[in-house]
Amino acid sequence: MEALLALFQGAVIFLAGLLIRLLLLVAFVAVALVPIFAVWGLYHAGELAVRWLKTRRLGLVEVEGLALAESRRYAPGHTWLGEERGGRLRIGLDDLAGHLVHGVTAVDLPLLGSTLAAGRPSATIACGARTAVIPAPVTGTVVAVNGAVENKPTLVRSSPYEKGWLFAIRPATDSYRNFPTGENARAWFRGEEERLARFFEDQLGLAAADGGELILPPSVLLSEEKWRQAVSSFLEV
Repeated sequence: MEALLALFQGAVIFLAGLLIRLLLLVAFVAVALVPIFAVWGLYHAGELAVRWLKTRRLGLVEVEGLALAESRRYAPGHTWLGEERGGRLRIGLDDLAGHLVHGVTAVDLPLLGSTLAAGRPSATIACGARTAVIPAPVTGTVVAVNGAVENKPTLVRSSPYEKGWLFAIRPATDSYRNFPTGENARAWFRGEEERLARFFEDQLGLAAADGGELILPPSVLLSEEKWRQAVSSFLEV
């Protein structure tokens, strides 16, 4: 009986020791993971903060599934104009234009120092064998070009309001101030999105749109003739 009791006590002591070691191991792992989770949390918090600041700075809003930067001005050909110090204007393509030039493979920008005339060609966007000529929204002198977008053409689509800008111009007049911005730009953009959605529905059927939101790349779905028609109607104006 005494032998059995001693065996039982030994087993209890062994299990208790094992449990203590297990708890110590769990505590050690938990302590080791704290800084990892802390760094992970700070990283994602930083990401959210940067995204929030970017949204605030650009005035980014969603209009029927497309992004619009309300802080910019917009020309009829879906180029945006961002006012900079020294009276310069940075020019790029808005998100609706990005849907029309889906799959950009090359960007041809104007020469530095060249003079552009409003409504005349300023840049060429290639989507494989297809090309879209982008007219200058205003008359002026080219003071900067975005070499990054020439090296990485997909920026036109992936970062239309930031890294995907095309060129900067010093305008000859202040006529660009007549272009809409803010709430007026949003109302105009909504009308343009609805016009493009109707175009897709007419040419491709209801499968091309879902409640007005673009869901399929037009450069793939439209024939060459219809794609040219869309580019002419929305961009080359």
